[in-house]
Amino acid sequence: MIQRQFVRIGNRHVHYRYAGGGPVLILLHQSPQNSRMWLSMIERFATRYTVIAPDTPGFGYSDPLPGEQDIDGFARATLAFADALGIGKFALFGMHTGGLIGMHLGWIAPERLSALVIDGYALFNDAERARYTDKYLPPFVPSWDGGHLRWLWSRMREQLYFFPWCDPSAECAIVLPPYTPAGTHDAAMDILDVGDNYRIGYGAAFAYTQRQRVAELRCPAWLVYRITDVLLPHHERLPALPDNVACVIEHEDVDGLHRRMDAILAQTTDVLGACTATLAARQVEGWQRRILATAVGEIAVWLCPGEGGAVLQVHAPGQHPLQPDQVAADARTTVLVELPGHGASSEVSALPDAATMQAALQAICTQLLAGKPLEIHAHEGACSYVPALVAALGTQVSGVVLHRPWLLDAAECQTFLQQLPDPQVHRAGGHMAEAWQWERERHLLWPWLAPSMEARRRVAGPPTAQVHANVVELLRLGRQLHALFADVAVPGLAEAVAALPVPVRLVYTEQDDYRQRMAALAQRLAG
Repeated sequence: MIQRQFVRIGNRHVHYRYAGGGPVLILLHQSPQNSRMWLSMIERFATRYTVIAPDTPGFGYSDPLPGEQDIDGFARATLAFADALGIGKFALFGMHTGGLIGMHLGWIAPERLSALVIDGYALFNDAERARYTDKYLPPFVPSWDGGHLRWLWSRMREQLYFFPWCDPSAECAIVLPPYTPAGTHDAAMDILDVGDNYRIGYGAAFAYTQRQRVAELRCPAWLVYRITDVLLPHHERLPALPDNVACVIEHEDVDGLHRRMDAILAQTTDVLGACTATLAARQVEGWQRRILATAVGEIAVWLCPGEGGAVLQVHAPGQHPLQPDQVAADARTTVLVELPGHGASSEVSALPDAATMQAALQAICTQLLAGKPLEIHAHEGACSYVPALVAALGTQVSGVVLHRPWLLDAAECQTFLQQLPDPQVHRAGGHMAEAWQWERERHLLWPWLAPSMEARRRVAGPPTAQVHANVVELLRLGRQLHALFADVAVPGLAEAVAALPVPVRLVYTEQDDYRQRMAALAQRLAG
């Protein structure tokens, strides 16, 4: 079974996947993807090896490196990652940008590699690097009208027709199977996961000028060029290679590459013996990201150990999870959950209904907060989860804080659900535009009323960055969106809150208070 975890290196968190046993094989992905691209490869090689696939800095769920970022920095970050896990010598496989990182790592620390296999070693010339840097990597900045999503969809489709995608000339035309709408959506989500950081890995690869050092490698290395790879012509640009570095043209594509790796690893890596690294979560001081195994899947949290009691922060469903800088400092142990279907918990396959949420929240309390008096903070729609959670945890709950709870009647709940954006992936990307429009307008209109003058809120437009972050979560949820909100927009919450057997406090502003229902509930609780 493939597992996921975070390791903190300095102030930076690195997300990785791992499975299997035996000698270590590390996989480095191409830009702008992440370790998710290696799921089938991890499964295949985990029968004989401990396979570890990190998200490289700034991609997937891994934090970017500070300051200037280049291939040397990425290679040294990979070594620091191996050191943090307690890995000595290992085999390394990298594709495209991951291959450049692997080559540089092999050049600066050949003693650490039992074998280096590169799928598509890039040797761009000066003219190509200049062209790609100028046009290939435009800034990805959200615009108030969501136009950046339309650009993103078109760009991900275009890269299947031209390489580079920004040059639609006949000489740049390529022949690849076009993406399906689902494939285009998944490729776009890789960019949406990281935003403007997508330029980091690409930019480092294009700017790298030490490619000829492949001829100076002292570790066993194989440069494999698959016949379907757009980088296949680059094998003709290779310098003269030493005996320990082989260049191979692979005519059987991915299956042939994997079979070739079987022979390479058996020859070079099997002798290393079993992995002794610590791959599970580690306890450290201060804020740390963790992945917890629960009955409904792996759940991501932020954890800050403290003294005495505990605080559980549950973010609003359908919105970007809370980050440490968004909560008040507290001496108690604090956990910020990323609800199933959101953030780094988005890979949970269970339906994000109330039962799944309750199972995840209770598992977090059992694994991290057992025996500690617990104060629950819930935000907006997540307030609907609180009555059942308090009933399940019993006397452990010392109090509840509800931030802008949705206090709706049955008709309002029905209207809200009827007006949710259609999550069906559209072949031209229209579902992204619809999600954007809905998310922006829910701040300008009460989303549980039909559009009308009565529904209009006299408030400032929401920050574009906030809309964008929330739209990413809506797009992650996809078809599960309706199941999520069906258990969030529920009537009768005020009565359920008033009946709670613990102290309850409401946090809201006058602008947030729909028809003064929060003020009425606060008065009822005070009485």
